[in-house]
Amino acid sequence: MIKEFKGKVFSKIERIGSRSEGPEYFLKLLKPNELNQIDLPIRKNAGLWQEDPNLHQFLGKMVIITGESIRIKHVSSDGTLKSESIAYKEIKEIKK
Repeated sequence: MIKEFKGKVFSKIERIGSRSEGPEYFLKLLKPNELNQIDLPIRKNAGLWQEDPNLHQFLGKMVIITGESIRIKHVSSDGTLKSESIAYKEIKEIKK
């Protein structure tokens, strides 16, 4: 399902110490989504170890992302947890 998401883009280095070590991108939402998430992962269009040039230029900026909402169910011994991530199509900076 295509949706619009508003928030600030940030990144974290993940898989530290492995050959796949690299940045992962997130959107800090202005308010929690229905699943009570504040930080939504953004699927990048690059290798695990590489920066996504489209996302990287928006680090630290307020944006509107148009993209597909991807819902995932995680099943563990503690129960079932649902989360959402974004497969982005378009990103626009929010100018103040």
